[in-house]
Amino acid sequence: MAHVSHKLSNSLEGALAGGGDPATSPLYVFGPFLKLLVVAGVAQVTFGASIWLVVLTIAVVSAMYRLVMIWVTDGSGGSGLSEEEFGSWAVKTNASITFIEYTLTFLVSVAALVTFVADRFPSLNETVFGLQYRTILAIGLSILTGWLVNRGPKVAARAFGPATAAVLILMWIMVFATIFQRGLHLPPINLEAFRPQYLQVTFGGYARILAVMTGIEIFANLVAAYEGKPREKSRKAFGSLVIIMGTTSITMLIVGPAILALSNPLDTEVSVFTQTMDQLLPQPLPWLGTLVGIAVLLSAAAASAQGLQNLALGLKQRHYVPVFIGRRNKYEVAPVPVWIEVALVVACFLFFGTNEETYLAIYAAGVFILLSMTGWAATKRLMRGLRSSAETTSWTALIGTILAAVLTTLATVIIFRERFLEGAWIYLIFIPVLYISFSIFRRRLGE
Repeated sequence: MAHVSHKLSNSLEGALAGGGDPATSPLYVFGPFLKLLVVAGVAQVTFGASIWLVVLTIAVVSAMYRLVMIWVTDGSGGSGLSEEEFGSWAVKTNASITFIEYTLTFLVSVAALVTFVADRFPSLNETVFGLQYRTILAIGLSILTGWLVNRGPKVAARAFGPATAAVLILMWIMVFATIFQRGLHLPPINLEAFRPQYLQVTFGGYARILAVMTGIEIFANLVAAYEGKPREKSRKAFGSLVIIMGTTSITMLIVGPAILALSNPLDTEVSVFTQTMDQLLPQPLPWLGTLVGIAVLLSAAAASAQGLQNLALGLKQRHYVPVFIGRRNKYEVAPVPVWIEVALVVACFLFFGTNEETYLAIYAAGVFILLSMTGWAATKRLMRGLRSSAETTSWTALIGTILAAVLTTLATVIIFRERFLEGAWIYLIFIPVLYISFSIFRRRLGE
């Protein structure tokens, strides 16, 4: 009987299997961003500058991850690179934050999903045996997602890929509808946005909309899930990243100005993206768009579980977790990390509820630490390489990587200053706990 591979075959499969989290970002990032600008009364001054800063950051970080995917192909991604460049303390810190981030991605995605469902079916907010129906739905969907992910990336691609594909199609429909109805108007850069009186709002908006980059690390963790030799795997993973982040960037540049013009960010009943969708698209496309949003949020939860799965495989190889956590099943994936994540998610839903705002405050805080650590690790490796080679391409890569490291470090400082009391402090508790756990297993298992 011929061997059946459960690995990913090409970049599109990878984008559909792992791109659910970043693909959903345009659905929710514009609300907090525009609310800040409108309340401050400076939207016409700072909007374009913040958007273009984000696009620049996406470009340089994506280029940086192309290098990471070439250097590290075991699924550990930025965590593995950080270990190689800075030592074991870095990979333990990086892996701790990554674990927290993936769990938060799952929590936020499923919580937002049941909120969308409850908007259409208010009876889900009623209770039975002390639990809201929406909580029971969230728990059931979490368990189902874990079961599907543990049946291999191809099964996940078939189950959740259509949702990611649908949201990508929705983004492109919005792009073409905007151009057709309003023309092509890219956000202008007003240099006044960088004057002292506007600078705080410019960078505050920049930090808020950078949530579009949550989930970008998953493509580095997915390298191990592709078929082929290491070089071919890294090329396919980067292609997946380009498909998702390219669509996100184009949506921000073309649809973003339409959202600013057509929506009311102070309307708490309807999201700014839905407001814009209702005005740009003919019926029943807005309703279908809502259904797509619900489906792709479930896809984002699955993507976080896959990322944790592949991270565990890389950490097992590097002796930071016990062997049983990274042991593969018959579908060639590690099931234990997924069930650990699902158990944590279920516990959070039972004790803290399914309101996404409960988890949203700390959702984006850790991703900027990860990106900045990866950026400085990549910078260190490139500088070491330049000592033996002074090729122009190497210098270009170094300059771009330094820019990525500087921008992500700046975003880290901004977001922790703004969100520390809103929940970012939790990293000061969980990072040491996970760090100590990784250290204990490393000593027991050896180098």
